[in-house]
Amino acid sequence: MKPFFSVITPLYNKEAFIKNTLKSVLNQTFKDFEVIVVNDGSTDKSLQQAELINDDRITILTIPNSGLSIARNTGIKNAKANHIAFIDADDFWLEHHLEQLHNLIHRYPNMGMYCTGYTLKKTDSIFHRATFNGLPKNFVGIVPNFFKHSLQHCVAWVGAICVPKHVFDFIGDFDPEIFSEQDTDLYIRIALKYNVALDNSSASAIYNRTLDNNMSNFSQKKTIPKLLHAYKDIEIKNHDLKKYLDLNRFSTLIFFKLSSNKVLEKTLIDDIDKNNLNILQRILIYLPNGVVRFLFNIKTKFKINPLIVFKLKH
Repeated sequence: MKPFFSVITPLYNKEAFIKNTLKSVLNQTFKDFEVIVVNDGSTDKSLQQAELINDDRITILTIPNSGLSIARNTGIKNAKANHIAFIDADDFWLEHHLEQLHNLIHRYPNMGMYCTGYTLKKTDSIFHRATFNGLPKNFVGIVPNFFKHSLQHCVAWVGAICVPKHVFDFIGDFDPEIFSEQDTDLYIRIALKYNVALDNSSASAIYNRTLDNNMSNFSQKKTIPKLLHAYKDIEIKNHDLKKYLDLNRFSTLIFFKLSSNKVLEKTLIDDIDKNNLNILQRILIYLPNGVVRFLFNIKTKFKINPLIVFKLKH
């Protein structure tokens, strides 16, 4: 008998985290699931750490290093369940996460994606609860407008979603051509075709952002992400999608400023409707790059909530 959930965990060089991540999955109050760990050619002891956990529900697959999208797609291809959940190898679930998703699925059948509330971990003592633009604090239901309500934090975060397997059959899997925005691209494709359900009555997943704010990471962005120009024809008619993508363009533009990639910075700034940005965001995109780097270091040092920058226009 196949499980209710297949939980996909891509694994690449996370030896310090993977055991605790898997333990948080195995500790779920809802027990009917399998776990597929896709070892994406790790070069540290990640695989050995995962193999230390003895549970019949865990399957470990090893592939040559191919990137996050292909690792997740490998898990999807091998999944036995009709409902696919994801957790990255350094994130964490509270024990009621799968139960919360299970209840949401039964309450709102035939959705394209199911989401729970989540918390962003900045340090061991600093946590920011994700907030969704225009939705009540403890909203439970079908999201009226995915793009509008994702203008602060995105309604969907990959570690707090479940996608029915047939949805991947219809819209496709994670795009391997997209380096670091494959999650956002997937959410867009789903939200354009399906309704999305959210249970934000509690935060059941923790997004580990303690490793994110390293300035050297921004040098990896060598091109404008594919999704920022993939939906331009749809954006003309869907103003909420346009605003959602303009905020993603703003974030990417800041990355280019941090890495002093002036050519891509100039190209991207012309694609942004400045009316979709608040005053602080408009100031930031025209500040000298050295000033932006200084402000970024201040934000990183003091773990400032980025919603100060993303506070919406009234």
